[in-house]
Amino acid sequence: MKILHKQMLGLMGKADIDCHDEDGVLVFDLSGQLDVYNSGDLKDLISGFIQRGFKQFVMNMENLAYMDSSTISVFIQGLQALEEINGKFFLANLTGSPKDAIEMAKLQTVFNVFSDVSSALQGMQSWFLRTNSLEQKGL
Repeated sequence: MKILHKQMLGLMGKADIDCHDEDGVLVFDLSGQLDVYNSGDLKDLISGFIQRGFKQFVMNMENLAYMDSSTISVFIQGLQALEEINGKFFLANLTGSPKDAIEMAKLQTVFNVFSDVSSALQGMQSWFLRTNSLEQKGL
C-alpha cells in the first residue's frame, strides 16, 4: 500500500494524516489538531480500512498538537470495532495535550499505549504471535 495522505481543516486548525502499511499493521501518522470538525474524517478512514480487511492499527501521535473528546470517541469506536473482529488498536508517542486528554479521561488503561511506533509494532507482533499460537492449540 502506498502512503495515503489526507489533510483536513477543523476549528482549531488543520490536521494531516499519513497512513502506511508496516507488514500488515496500518500506521496512522497524525499531526496538527483533531477536533469535532475533522475527527469524522479520521473515523471514516478507520472504518474504511477495517472494511478492507485491516485489523491492526497504530495511531502515531508524535506530531499531534491537539485533540478533543470527539477524537477520543473515534479512538474508542475504532478500538471497539477492532475488538469485535479480534483486531488491535494501539496508541504511540502520546505526549503533550493529547496525553493529558487521555490521562484525564483515565483511558491509558483502556488503550495499549507505547512510547514509540517501533515499540507498538513489536507489541503488535507479540500479540499476533500469541493469538495465532492460542488458535492453533484450539484455545
